[in-house]
This record gives sequence, C-alpha cells and structure tokens, in this order.
Amino acid sequence: MPESEVTILEAQVSQNLATLQIPSSLARAIATAAEHDTGQRFPVLDDGGPAKPDAAPDYRTMARQGVDSILEVVVTDVGFTGRKAMSFHMVAHVRVVRTAQGESSYFRQFVYQSDEYEGHLWSRNKAALLREELQRAYESLAGSIVEQLFLLAGLPPGSKGGSGVETSLKDLFGGRDSCGLGWVSPERDYQPGFLDVHHRDWNRFPLVASDRPVLAWEGFPREVDRRGEAAAITSGISNVRYDLRIWEVIAGGPPRLIYEKRDLPGTSHALDEVLPHERRYFWSVRARFDHEGRVNGTKWGCYRSPSYEAQGKVRAEASPGAVLGVLIAGTAPRDVCTLDFIPTSNYYRFRTP
Repeated sequence: MPESEVTILEAQVSQNLATLQIPSSLARAIATAAEHDTGQRFPVLDDGGPAKPDAAPDYRTMARQGVDSILEVVVTDVGFTGRKAMSFHMVAHVRVVRTAQGESSYFRQFVYQSDEYEGHLWSRNKAALLREELQRAYESLAGSIVEQLFLLAGLPPGSKGGSGVETSLKDLFGGRDSCGLGWVSPERDYQPGFLDVHHRDWNRFPLVASDRPVLAWEGFPREVDRRGEAAAITSGISNVRYDLRIWEVIAGGPPRLIYEKRDLPGTSHALDEVLPHERRYFWSVRARFDHEGRVNGTKWGCYRSPSYEAQGKVRAEASPGAVLGVLIAGTAPRDVCTLDFIPTSNYYRFRTP
C-alpha cells in the first residue's frame, strides 16, 4: 500500500477504535440475539466483568443478589491480517461462571474473520468498510455465541453439523454437502468441490424465474436427526419454525442483509417483496423448535464446500480433511461447519432475471 493510504487507514482505525466500546457493543449484541432467538432476557453489566483477559472477578456479591451465572465477554484481539489484500478479525473469549463457587461451566474462543479486500478499499470513504465489518463482527459473533450456548446445547453432535475432529473421510466425500438445513430450490447447476481450494467453481449464481423467487429447504428433523442418539431428542420436539435471511452481494464490501423472515411455518417461502433485476444474492435458513421448555435450533445452512483455507486468526484442525488438504493441495483447510461465521463462498445463492 502507498504510505499515504497507510496513514489514512491507521488514522481512521485509531479514531474508530478510540470511540467504540467494543466489549460492551458485543455484549449488547449477544443480549439482543439471545432475546430474539430464545426469548431469554439478559441484563448487560458494563462494569462487572474482568479488567483483562486472565482476570477472575469475585461474583459472590451477585450470588447473594440471586444471580446464578455470569456470561463473561472479553475481546482479546481486533485487527488485520494479510499483505496486499487484508482481512479484518475480532477474537472474543466467552466464559460462563457460577457466581457462588466462582467456577467456570463453559469456556470457548470465538473468531470472526472477514473476506480479504485490497488495502485501498479499507481506507476509502473514511474507513467505511471498517465500520461495516465491525458491525458485522458483532452480529456474527453474537449469533454464534447464542447458537453454541443455547440453540445447539441440547442436540447430539451429529445434529450440530459435526466438528473437524469428528469429520471422517466418508463424511467429506459421501456425507452431507451442507451445514445445517440443505438447499432444495431454486435448481442449482453446480456442485462445489471439496478440493476447490482456489474457489474456481463456487461463484455461480443460479438464475431464478421471477423477481419474487420461491426458496425451499430441508425440513427439520432430517433423516440424520431421526437416528441414534438424536432420535431421543427429536421425537419430543414441537413448534418447528424456520428463519430465513437474504443478503445482496456488494462489490468491494460485505453482503448487505435486505430480507429477513422469522417463524415461517413451512419449508418454502415466496418472497413478499420484489427484488431488483439482475442482482446477485446470498441466502440461508435455519430451524428453531421447542424442546423440554426451551428453544433449540440448527445452524444456519450453508455449503460445506469449498473448505475454508485456515489462515490469519482461523486455525486448522487435526482432522482427516485437514490432513488430506495438506497432502493434495498444500493448504490447511478447515471444515466450514466448525467456523463461527459463514464465508461468503459457502452461502446459498441465486440471481434475479
């Protein structure tokens, strides 16, 4: 990057970070997502958490006030990785602490990492792209945290989308080609490949017949959810409903959410708004349902291929897929189902006539 652009970007980054309360913003995003997705309300305590990542506050006073558990959010890393093209990342550590004993009942690191953009795109319009990615990081991390802590908590591993360690070669080559609920229509004219590490084949957008297309997806529970350990849970669920999101593809920036429907009763939806002509769109869907007095749900649906090339803050996992990728393609792939965000190359997609 030219030195003048570096100076502009650094100044805008410093200004934005100095005026933003990043942990508080993320905590509020988590509280909002939890209320929307599960119906549970959590107060946000701005001054009650750890002052630094390894601190262990004494929460016994809160225990005496009737608070059973605290969900701590510590943002440990915000920045850029890359060279000529750079991606933005945010890393958060989330811990659930029992207030009376001071013991952790849950701990996990969550990572958001954007697409890569040329350096001049980050510095233009007073770092507008950075502001967009900050907001997207809050929403993506909050959604993933609520998903892992609440929606997926009661489901067996096979119904959660799997993990890199659990993934076998049979799963990768003969198993499900999606995370969460699979795409049914519109018709798609391609099949993303596991070894398409350079993403040559994924960037096709099936043409729909109307500017108010009908999107369809798998119903829940799926066949995989009716077998083995999962059957004991899915046999007792009720009130299955579906959430749908559509994003417009934006050149030189993150996709923009333009359409959202919640609590859809069936496995298809005809849009009730007309979409602009000759535009490209991403979409995804998930199921939510009631089970034993609480709300559970599936992951947001996306293609499992192409695999995500682990770089920056996203680490590779010790799995058959990672080993195979290193041997054949020389890269360290990551099973998309294990990521805390959906890469844009893995969204379902279509384009309008």
